[in-house]
Amino acid sequence: MASEIPEKKEEQHSTSDLFSSAKLVAEAAQANFRGEADKVDKAKAADAAGDLLDAAGQYGKLDDQKGIGQYVDKAADYLHNYQSKEAAAPSSEPPKEAEGEAPKSGGGGGGGLGDFAKLAGGFLK
Repeated sequence: MASEIPEKKEEQHSTSDLFSSAKLVAEAAQANFRGEADKVDKAKAADAAGDLLDAAGQYGKLDDQKGIGQYVDKAADYLHNYQSKEAAAPSSEPPKEAEGEAPKSGGGGGGGLGDFAKLAGGFLK
């Protein structure tokens, strides 16, 4: 055990920060469903959702290198970087798939992460 290299600890979010993030995401979703999507600060909502995913990965002790943990980590990184993407490329075109990748189907036993990604993508448009 002494020969193990300690892993870099990610920032622990406090409970109050997580509740604030959850409240912000819930308010943004409510505004979107009321048809007031233009009143939502999408960058703040995306960052808050990224914080929630980071915390889920930490509290669930998900491995960032394999399994569902890698997808949770990628989704959180995408959400945290949403603001810079929005400012850099204000076009409304959907992102293009990389060459050589097969189109991904919505089905599968992904545990609902694909559905969450679809919901988040539609919410942030």
